[in-house]
Amino acid sequence: MFIHWGVYALLGRHEWTMYLENIPVDEYRQLASRFNPQHYHPEDWVELAQQAGMRYMVLTSRHHDGFSLYDTKGLSDHDAPHSAAGRDLVGELIEGCRAEGIAPHFYHTTLDWYQPGFNDDFDAYLDYLHQSVEVLCSSYGEIGGLWFDGNWSKPDADWKEDRLYSIIRKYQ
Repeated sequence: MFIHWGVYALLGRHEWTMYLENIPVDEYRQLASRFNPQHYHPEDWVELAQQAGMRYMVLTSRHHDGFSLYDTKGLSDHDAPHSAAGRDLVGELIEGCRAEGIAPHFYHTTLDWYQPGFNDDFDAYLDYLHQSVEVLCSSYGEIGGLWFDGNWSKPDADWKEDRLYSIIRKYQ
């Protein structure tokens, strides 16, 4: 089961809304102050996945809008614990998955419209990206996999994938 969900849900549209509607970063950032999914019950998603015969779930831990559903451990304040939700939403899904034997996977963007370094200082941005992935790989125990999306945005860039995958292998 692949679940695309994030702060963009408040707009009632899709994960590309920030980009396609040219919403400025400062305006988009304000969505986090309203992002409080009080009816978020990941155990219901896990139950649905199990009933459908799914063996794993992929959640958008961070999409291109740069908002993380997990605690980035100080790397950014554009994450669920710093939003109105005030908690780690990925962690809650992990608990539900583990309770029912469903393997958790993470979708994680490599493209980031929120972080200025993506366009201004790509090496610094890659440090941020790699540290973010390290947080995911070291904070939740065993995960089933990672689904990366966004390298197509800079096809000629050196994404330092060897470094990224060595971080993943260190923890997973």
